[in-house]
Amino acid sequence: MDDLDDQLRKLFSDDRLDVHSPPVAAETVVRGAARLRRRRAAITGTFVVAVLVGAGAGLAQLGKDSSDDAVGAYLTTATPTSSTSTPQTSVSTYTSTVTVTTNPPPNSNGANPDTPSTPGRSAQKSDPPPAPPTPEAQPGRYGSLALGMSEGDALETGSLVEPSTPADPENRCRAYATKSVPDSNAVIISPTRGIVRITLASFAKTPKNVGVGSKVTDVKTAYANATQSGSNVVVSMNATPAWSYIFESDGTTVTTVFMRLNANDCTAV
Repeated sequence: MDDLDDQLRKLFSDDRLDVHSPPVAAETVVRGAARLRRRRAAITGTFVVAVLVGAGAGLAQLGKDSSDDAVGAYLTTATPTSSTSTPQTSVSTYTSTVTVTTNPPPNSNGANPDTPSTPGRSAQKSDPPPAPPTPEAQPGRYGSLALGMSEGDALETGSLVEPSTPADPENRCRAYATKSVPDSNAVIISPTRGIVRITLASFAKTPKNVGVGSKVTDVKTAYANATQSGSNVVVSMNATPAWSYIFESDGTTVTTVFMRLNANDCTAV
């Protein structure tokens, strides 16, 4: 290989190979050679620029790929972006109102706080219950006999039929029939309180026109203060001493009417 190089070097250095041209031709050749060198340099520079640009693009792509790979390794969710705007979705909103009413706690005075109050006036109070009807004023007397009358005074009237009978097991109170009522217990007399019960005759009527044969409803209509006690209707009277009408009935019709002293000590009354 070295021998070949030496031979080629000698061959090209031989003066016989030189071509001598006139000065004008030589200048033309020099100019052509210079243009050729400039073209080669331009071509070479362009190639280098192209190579560098290509290399840079490759490195940028490589860097991008590597960056994308690195980001993908750390991010689990990626949201793609787009230059185009996403059309907005029309949303309709419906509002539903529910009204719940509760009873608020009363105020200290017992009034509801939601209840409008009138200035200058206190909260309205419930009306008190009506008072019971006032008993009628009527003396406890039937004929010549009167409630509270002693046994001696009752015998002097001549209304009692003798002899008497015991009115209770203790034989404390005594019972008499009367000329208008043959029942032996028509009049009952206490040794301490006098006459405690007087039975009215079956034909007798009270000042309100009720008696034996009247309806229980008639008694309650005639006397506003009448009260039911079992099958009996009791009507208190305003008198001294205090007493009451007792209307015995079969549940519908009055069967017996008697006057009874409220404070009595005879068990049979």
